[in-house]
Amino acid sequence: MDTPGRVCARCARIKQRCDGSQPCSRCKRLGHSCKPRSPTEYDPTLMSTSRRPRASRSRGGCLSCKARKKKCDEKRPRCSDCRRLSLPCSWPPSISATNDTHQSSSPETQSGRPDDTDLIDVSDGDRMSIASITPQDDDEFIATLFPHPLPEQRSVLLPTSRPLLSANPYLCSEEDRSLYNHYIHVVSRALSRSHDTDRNPFLITLLPLAAASDAVTSVILSLSGCHWRRVYPSIWGCALKRQGKALAQVNRLLGDPDHHTIFEACATVLLLCLTELFDGTSRVWKWHLKAASAILKSPAFRSLVSTDEWTFCISLFHYLDSMSTISRCKPPLLHESDSMTELTTSFRRGSVPALEQSRSTDAIYGISPALFDFLGMVNILANHRSKRVDELSEMGFRAAASQVESRIDEWRADHNRSAEPEPDTKRATTAFEWAIRLRLHQVVEGYDPAHEFVERAVVEILDAVQLVPYASSVEGCLLFPLVISGSSSVSIERRMIVKERLMVMENTLGFSHIQHARQLLETVWGGATNASDMNWAAVRYSQFPGVVFV
Repeated sequence: MDTPGRVCARCARIKQRCDGSQPCSRCKRLGHSCKPRSPTEYDPTLMSTSRRPRASRSRGGCLSCKARKKKCDEKRPRCSDCRRLSLPCSWPPSISATNDTHQSSSPETQSGRPDDTDLIDVSDGDRMSIASITPQDDDEFIATLFPHPLPEQRSVLLPTSRPLLSANPYLCSEEDRSLYNHYIHVVSRALSRSHDTDRNPFLITLLPLAAASDAVTSVILSLSGCHWRRVYPSIWGCALKRQGKALAQVNRLLGDPDHHTIFEACATVLLLCLTELFDGTSRVWKWHLKAASAILKSPAFRSLVSTDEWTFCISLFHYLDSMSTISRCKPPLLHESDSMTELTTSFRRGSVPALEQSRSTDAIYGISPALFDFLGMVNILANHRSKRVDELSEMGFRAAASQVESRIDEWRADHNRSAEPEPDTKRATTAFEWAIRLRLHQVVEGYDPAHEFVERAVVEILDAVQLVPYASSVEGCLLFPLVISGSSSVSIERRMIVKERLMVMENTLGFSHIQHARQLLETVWGGATNASDMNWAAVRYSQFPGVVFV
């Protein structure tokens, strides 16, 4: 047998017999580099004098890494892990100079300036009890949701007067904490259309409310579970229980409403509506939307007018109400009348707050709120299509359609004179505007994709959509433009552009209704026997009644 000194390093490492040649027969056969062993690998006397050094440990890591039980590189003011995962990075008070003798001193780093606000504490607590969701899966899960390069996100800061997340007494289990953290880091970002995370109302408005409300906490966990359901189906049971709990608590809140409980109830109902809309198959969202409309019109809610809470609720309701008119073909619930006379003379946004003058985007709308009013006008027209029974009614119908088109033209002229928006917002606005124009054309003229105006609208929409990068904050505004342009596309190339973008949005946004919207388009494409048989609205009504393009 060969002596230990003749065994090569590779054979010794894998504990295989070595013939001692140079190179040995095994390394030569496998094409490996054959190197002799180092003397310290087999000399017991040398091994005893070169013991493995004790691992150095430091207690100077950031609080976020400590909570997640991760090693921190202690780079200040924000460590690498927190920067990579877009987590808040806060630091403990300076450690006393008299450290344990078995611990090495922490690396010298430049001290960051003291924060004047408290960072959100997002501690996961102990290890998860369900095997499918563990803290170690967080990085991989976020990577699957956002496979494309994302813009760097800043830490979400709350003023010191806001309740800390760790103080939320309604997180009763590890599943609750997991769903809550998922909402903070992933769901709230998918919901917001703003580039500025500090202005995300799904964080700065709802989280302090959730810290004092079991109902809002429950509906947040339900919404988070709806988002996580596709990746971790086992979490849905916990989310479903919380959804039922939130429903039961809304009735209690409305029993004796005041200015606080009415906001709590309205926010809960609106988030319940969002949960059902994102499911993509449920039609319960209609009842939630009507309930929210009744709450907004109540005397108790009027006491909140011009507050941040009122702005959040009225803006979110206006957005959901306007987008759902595509599926309902009914006038917006806050609109007093559905007559075409009202439509052509006095349709105004009296009940919807204007955007701040210093911003061209809004976290809920993402684009100009006026476009959602135009969408409501178009769907009021759609509700009157069946009344085109004679030449006189046809003339009145087309006159109303011309009035809506003129309003859109006037808005576009004013919009061009306003401050230049962000590039992504500008492209999303163009896509949405032409989607409304195309829908107006379909309501008046029908669904023939060979029409000259349809060709122009599809080109405008797809050109704008392709310039919006993946995972952009306004990507959620593209669902309706993609569906209506895809349903009017005849060429395979255009259909693949639409389908590919929808599949990307299924990952970047993560909600199930996007998948159902893609399946709707595939049904339209597969069932069209000729170029003029492209009525996507009829397919949605008969086969996908729960799909709303929010």
